[in-house]
Amino acid sequence: MLFYYHNEITFNCQYYRTENITNHPNPHCHTRVTSLRTARDFSCPHCHSRMYSYGAFSVLIKDFPDLPKQKKYIEFSGRRFRCTSCGETITEDIPCQCPFTRVTWDMALWIIHLLKCHTSISAISAMLSVHWSTIQKIQKHIMDKALAAFETCLKKSNYRPRYLAVDEFAIHKGHRYATCVMDLETGFILWAGLGRSMADFEHFFKSIDLSLLSRLKAVAMDMNASFNRLFQKYCPKVPIVYDRYHMQAQFGRDVMGAVRLEEAQKHRQEAEALKEYTKETNNPELQKMAREKSHEERKLYTELKKSRWILLKKDDHLNERQKTHLLDILSEHRDLAICYAMKQEMTRLFTLTDYEEALAGWTKWIQAGLESGIPALVKFARQKQKRIKGLAAHALYPINTGK
Repeated sequence: MLFYYHNEITFNCQYYRTENITNHPNPHCHTRVTSLRTARDFSCPHCHSRMYSYGAFSVLIKDFPDLPKQKKYIEFSGRRFRCTSCGETITEDIPCQCPFTRVTWDMALWIIHLLKCHTSISAISAMLSVHWSTIQKIQKHIMDKALAAFETCLKKSNYRPRYLAVDEFAIHKGHRYATCVMDLETGFILWAGLGRSMADFEHFFKSIDLSLLSRLKAVAMDMNASFNRLFQKYCPKVPIVYDRYHMQAQFGRDVMGAVRLEEAQKHRQEAEALKEYTKETNNPELQKMAREKSHEERKLYTELKKSRWILLKKDDHLNERQKTHLLDILSEHRDLAICYAMKQEMTRLFTLTDYEEALAGWTKWIQAGLESGIPALVKFARQKQKRIKGLAAHALYPINTGK
């Protein structure tokens, strides 16, 4: 790493000449560094033959400013060389430039320090007047370096994970997805890649030495078919544990949510029908009764629309008013009461520690869902029917995809 402080001494000793300039087109550039190296100082990196100079270049690189809210540039002039034998060309390196960027190492070290302090890229860009893509390249550079050192350390320590988690996450505002594999005991990310399909996830098994998974006891994942199929293919003896939080969230969304909205829609339709009835009949008493009933149905519709979290919360997280409201809702809606009881039983099954008891419990739970006659619950139970062993495995390995 070459810095340019006291540059008349430092650079002249290393075949560089520096000079102060005042008439540069860029008003923020006051230093020019010129290379004094010739073709005799280079040899071809491929065939080691002699080289000759065939061109020159000049480039501006941004330096850390002396004062806040100012810019500072250095102009570097060097040469390009071509091999007399094989024709290979090289361009002279800029000694104080951070690789793949147009900033000096002095500026790069400041950026690295700010990144380590958890400063955002946008904040660093505004603070140092550096484009965000440059900061991103520096961040990638230090991350690649840290990951390489980490991999070397793992190989030396004979690292073998025991519990893994596989999960997907959204990128680019949910339009694309990526998949990551994490060691649940240490929190280390072993692998991350774009996509969530079987072909995308198979890159994980092809990019690692499978002996790394020789001590694997269990792996936690959601119910993505590509994840479990590939683990059954490459690690057939490793138990798969389906994440309880994915299961509970899906049940709350696809069953509790769907049934609640269906019941609410029934109240709304009944209220609309009673409203039309008041227009058709001429009997004042019937009109009054229909209006009162319509008002009650509309009130029930509103209450159900607002009762999402009351139905999903645990009992011990509800206050007395919410508990009373919950009992009123369940007493008036049979399907919701059945789904709520299934939710409570699901929570209990995830607390079991005996595999056989859990397997029997999940079998009964699935069968009860299939026989419930509630379309959303029947569909959910049918989807999970093939996942019973993975659900029961939570009793032996209470792990999930969250760290």
